[in-house]
Amino acid sequence: MTRVAIVLGAAVRPDGTASLALRRRACLAADLYRQGRVDRIIASGGVPRAGRSEASVIGQICERSGVPTGVIQIEDRSRNTLENIRNSKPLLPPGARVVLVTDRYHACRAKLVAREFGLNPDCASPALRPTPAGRIVRGYLREAAALTLYALRRAGRIILQQSP
Repeated sequence: MTRVAIVLGAAVRPDGTASLALRRRACLAADLYRQGRVDRIIASGGVPRAGRSEASVIGQICERSGVPTGVIQIEDRSRNTLENIRNSKPLLPPGARVVLVTDRYHACRAKLVAREFGLNPDCASPALRPTPAGRIVRGYLREAAALTLYALRRAGRIILQQSP
């Protein structure tokens, strides 16, 4: 069975370099590959800054960390978590085990979204330190609001019986 890490995007700085969150996620995915815990990596995230998508920056970090280019797939159309999962799912081989790579505060919602698309993922989250405590608190607060909004939108889709 193929094990695939889906690395969820985060900000790319205006100069085209990875934000701390994006770097943490990409480095963890590379570690998972080197440890033999995943066989492939899908880099997901399309928000282009300085001409570079989140996915392309993730892919570059993974390559520089020793992951062979042929192991990395780029999904560069997504603008949010729901699109990360929806656009990555067709890239998965049949029967693949999925590991979502994202920050701990984002993992709950990411896992819910993945389940909405019929996946039963595990999550892997990098350590948040040495990120300043204020930034970590903002991440959890932002995610609480995003989780509430996701729940309301999901309820609306269920009521209207729309597919994700």
